[in-house]
Amino acid sequence: MYINNNIQSIAGAYAMNKTAPAKRSNEAGMASFRDEVHLSSEAQTFRSMLQDLKGMDDVRQDKVDFYTAAIESGNYDVSAANIASRMLTNRF
Repeated sequence: MYINNNIQSIAGAYAMNKTAPAKRSNEAGMASFRDEVHLSSEAQTFRSMLQDLKGMDDVRQDKVDFYTAAIESGNYDVSAANIASRMLTNRF
């Protein structure tokens, strides 16, 4: 293999190739098409449900108020066995 001292011109050719914008042409006679998306009726229903959910509050204040009042009045009593049972049921 023969390497000459013309490294700058080779590097310049690579740099020009990288910075040159990509040429796109319609010379092959290809028709121009637009991208389109068609959503199924299920997807449209899901989209409307998702928008409804996004519009809802993150906190159910009625539940928060109920449990806050129950805890403050001393009427909220849950056994450790019930908590452990629910944790295991939800986990496994």
